Amino acid sequence: MIDSKLLRSCETEKLHLSGAIQSFGALLWLDEQLCVAHASANLAAFVGASPQQMLGQSVVDCCSWLPQTMLERLGPKAGDTLANALSVEGKSLFITLTRGERCIVLEIEYDVPLAEPMALHHSNYQRPLLTVPRDAAAMTMHHQALLDAFRNITGYDRIMLYQFREDWAGEVIAEVAAADIGSYLGLRFPASDIPAIARNLYLLNPARLIPDATAAAVPLLALENAPPPDLTYSTLRSVAAVHLQYLGNMGMRASFSVPIRITGRLWGLVACHHLLQPKWISPTQRQACIDTASAYALGVASFISSQRLQSMDSLERRTDNLLRYLANCKDPLDGIATSGDQFRDMLAADGFALAIGDQVTITGNAPDLDGMGIIDNWFLSRDTEWVASTDHLESLFPDQTMLLAAASGMLAVKARSQHSGWVRFYWFRQQEPEQVAWAGNPNKPVTENAGAVALSPRRSFERWVETKTGYSRPWSNEERMTAAKFRNTLIRWL
Repeated sequence: MIDSKLLRSCETEKLHLSGAIQSFGALLWLDEQLCVAHASANLAAFVGASPQQMLGQSVVDCCSWLPQTMLERLGPKAGDTLANALSVEGKSLFITLTRGERCIVLEIEYDVPLAEPMALHHSNYQRPLLTVPRDAAAMTMHHQALLDAFRNITGYDRIMLYQFREDWAGEVIAEVAAADIGSYLGLRFPASDIPAIARNLYLLNPARLIPDATAAAVPLLALENAPPPDLTYSTLRSVAAVHLQYLGNMGMRASFSVPIRITGRLWGLVACHHLLQPKWISPTQRQACIDTASAYALGVASFISSQRLQSMDSLERRTDNLLRYLANCKDPLDGIATSGDQFRDMLAADGFALAIGDQVTITGNAPDLDGMGIIDNWFLSRDTEWVASTDHLESLFPDQTMLLAAASGMLAVKARSQHSGWVRFYWFRQQEPEQVAWAGNPNKPVTENAGAVALSPRRSFERWVETKTGYSRPWSNEERMTAAKFRNTLIRWL
């Protein structure tokens, strides 16, 4: 397995403080007084003035080509942007202002006209995404419509829809690709491939463009005593060396990624790769992709919400039936003790156990009394935790072979009775072995050179199959919510 210290080192790399940009644009970093505190070394190629001529100057004085209205209209929140096409020194440029934390980032790119500008009319690509998917088949079509739109807008060799799992590993759930470059469809990538620091940047930025992974980064020159330039919201921000190596190992020359955000959470990415040649796409193309991804995300959010409502409705019907039965029992605890099968089925479990005091009643496939004693002691020791769940009991009880042979997943609830102390409810699921296909061995991103161990990108992305054992079907959020609701209702009766 990967050493946790190496992972933490990767996770804490300050990508936003790289002090450099990619070469497809130039950058001015303005402080709160709109003074140029940092300027990219390639500035003269874009606007005809060197960074030395601009450092320390007010942007209003040194950039007469920048409309004052852009500065006035820029929104007040970090991440707010404003863009405009301008002519500077006879060059057609695309200027973007982005509000940062205590700064403004001014970015400059060449404004290259599109050969077929009407092809990017948003309705052409968003129309198929406006229908909310109602079932799995419709969702598959929704995925495909998104990738077809990206392919038509951008022309990348491979375009993948990459969905994050709960552990932040990702899986390619849809793909369009040239015929001769292989496929990653259905393969998973470990969480370490996109570490937390990079995922956080995806949450804050609408897209990430790398036109040429082999191009040298351009340094930012600084005014004396200027703070490090925060490039969190910069389109041009340079690329970490480990990611450039990663792209090279995949055989990729260029990439473009757009995050899919659902209810404020990073749900997935559209990842576009180009193989042999650099590939730059215009700001207009990028915005068309961003807007298309937003339309797609609305459909996914609606589908997820609908599925959750259906799941909750089914769970609540089963739970309410049980609660009505218990309400009619002279002693609810006696009713629970004799209704193990119904309680097991309530949460689609393989086994159920009820613990009252020292007495344990077991129904179906669950640990024996010795195993239940171990689990019960653990749960009772967690004073502030009323609901606990896991799909991997081995992570809690790694040495309990007999216990683990009976169950791999557990959902536990406890409630205090006035007469019987703590009453504990346990639902169990057996393991469901799973064949997981990875893009390369996820446990081998470590290299050793002259005795020094370092984390590096995997060199192989060939299909590598892992047989995953010791895990049950995960407990859904809806099932955990149902268990909590059941507990809260029961408290009033005990």
